[in-house]
Amino acid sequence: MIGALFGIAGAAVAYGGANKAQKKAEQDANKAQREMDRLKGVYANLDTSNPYLNMENKMEDLTVNQGQAQFEQQMAQQSQANILDSMRGAAGGSGIAATAQALAQQGQLAAQRASVSIGQQESANQMAERQAASQIQQQERQGEVLSRQQELNKQSTLLGMSQAETAAAREREAGAQQAKTDALAGGLSSLGGFFGVG
Repeated sequence: MIGALFGIAGAAVAYGGANKAQKKAEQDANKAQREMDRLKGVYANLDTSNPYLNMENKMEDLTVNQGQAQFEQQMAQQSQANILDSMRGAAGGSGIAATAQALAQQGQLAAQRASVSIGQQESANQMAERQAASQIQQQERQGEVLSRQQELNKQSTLLGMSQAETAAAREREAGAQQAKTDALAGGLSSLGGFFGVG
């Protein structure tokens, strides 16, 4: 009989302890849940956007250096003027006409060289612009793939965190409930022993 009383008292203490443990587990779970929710919010708001989107093509605003062509043209004109001045006295009327014709042809050649120089620069600028545009487009595509992969990783991690959180909460709840059930069963068994049942 005394053993049964001790059994009942032990079961009551175990039940009280299990109840206290359950409350503590619930408090800890609630605290962990709040921290998990905070961290999930931070994680969910991580920037996974395309870092290469809307890049500016720095090559599209290149300009042609006309200074070189203008300088060459001025030098050719000055040279022609100098030749004409020196020939005026020495060549006479027909000599000057021939010299003027030769100088005009040289002027045309100088203008063509200047035009070619500008054309080469324009062509180089267009090539640089196209290469930069292609590079930007490629980086934007890579950035889109990177962005999608980061979003997938983020969602997968959030799902894993939620699953782990749910499993842990259920496990703690089940453990506390089992401890209470065990304590109650022990108390009933001891109570049965007290009354001579079983």
